[in-house]
Amino acid sequence: MKLPALRYVAPRTIEQACALLDADDDAKIVAGGQSLMPLLAIRLAIPSTLVDIGRIPGLDRIEEAGDYLRVGAMVTHERVITSPLVRERLPLMIEAGRNIAHVQIRSRGTIGGSIVHGDNAGEWPLALLTLGGAVEVQSVRGRRTIPAEELFLGPYMTSIRPDEILTDVWLPTHARGWSFHEVARRAGDYGLALVGVRLEFNANTCTAATITVGAAVGTLQRVTAAEEAVIGSDVDRDAARSAGEAAAASLSFISDIHGSREYRAHLVAGLVERAVADAGGRR
Repeated sequence: MKLPALRYVAPRTIEQACALLDADDDAKIVAGGQSLMPLLAIRLAIPSTLVDIGRIPGLDRIEEAGDYLRVGAMVTHERVITSPLVRERLPLMIEAGRNIAHVQIRSRGTIGGSIVHGDNAGEWPLALLTLGGAVEVQSVRGRRTIPAEELFLGPYMTSIRPDEILTDVWLPTHARGWSFHEVARRAGDYGLALVGVRLEFNANTCTAATITVGAAVGTLQRVTAAEEAVIGSDVDRDAARSAGEAAAASLSFISDIHGSREYRAHLVAGLVERAVADAGGRR
């Protein structure tokens, strides 16, 4: 299907892009286009103007900033997963990014676009929530930082305002006990269930845990019951199994043509158990 008639603008500064969004309520940002263009083709999005931020300098950087990696919104999926700096400092991102579609899409799609899209089956949103990261956004009113736990409101819904542009993704690099697991029907397909785990230890005792689930549930979320099953333990096989059972019992799972609620509950129980065990082995 052909795209709708629209205006195309490619500003050279972030300030120009913000001014364009402020002046037109129906304008939309396009980065890699892998999420937006299909929506345009089937008329689920009909913007008056496409604001292409691909020519704005500084949005394609990956750099270390203290205890964080700062990743620009225009960095492609493929650059993230092939970056030596990311591999050294945040291997969880490598593991998550490998599951994103195929190399052609990874070479065009961007980390910023994926996060703004807010897909509950998206690898980058789940990784951001698991790591306890944040995003930086800008508008004509200035800049603000949104923690991951305040970002994802529901399926394809984020707390980024329509006139704000995501400029940077901030990822803490202190994760030691980590794991990411995904199940899909075929390599490159949308995941049926995604699980991320980050654990902190004092000696051999788990002192803090973040366990996240996506795809199998309506929106990305932390699984408090599973986290409580792990904290205070030495993350042995029994603790990992208890975390999986707690996740399956406490979540509300979706059902569609790809899998029933019962099937997804079974998947999540197994993935959480496996992910917790893997994270415990990386303490």
